[in-house]
Amino acid sequence: MQSKLPIEHPVLEKTQLRQHFRQVRHGLDRILLSEQICAHLAHNPRLLAAKTILAYVAFGSEVNLGSLFEALPEKHWGIPRCLPQRQMQWHRYRPEALVRNHFGLPEPAPSSEVLDPDAADLILVPALACDLLGGRLGYGGGYYDRFLQNRLTPKWGIVPQACLLGDPLPQDDWDQRLDGIQTENGFYWTGIP
Repeated sequence: MQSKLPIEHPVLEKTQLRQHFRQVRHGLDRILLSEQICAHLAHNPRLLAAKTILAYVAFGSEVNLGSLFEALPEKHWGIPRCLPQRQMQWHRYRPEALVRNHFGLPEPAPSSEVLDPDAADLILVPALACDLLGGRLGYGGGYYDRFLQNRLTPKWGIVPQACLLGDPLPQDDWDQRLDGIQTENGFYWTGIP
């Protein structure tokens, strides 16, 4: 069952929502959630058909995709590196080549092999929360929204079920919608009914 927004008003500031969902996620078993979500993804026919998949290395309370990378080593996994002007560059995933950036996030070293994001068949996007219409609440930096803008590649949000909302999240004009959402309970196609 999807969560309802924890408010009586239809719109909350994104800052307040981020704070709320950080607290929700703090109380979840991240290891178990990550294992369950990765198990679902590892059996998803669309993911299995993809050759190049853009993903992320988990930070904080994000779902850890490490077991998915290990289960499907034949895939070309791309991991982002943060650049100036809130841009991202994609590199081939090599765990031994990860370094911490100025935010403390693990990312590929600048010398790592660069991947062309236009060659991707699927993009797995971290999220603090998602709604069933494809709205995503990120961390507020705008990196993913800038990257996802005008991309036709399928975009799936990765989020715990407790952070999947039946009510629409507040969205700005630049926010990019997701095509699907994977939780530990299953996969949801998104869209406006």
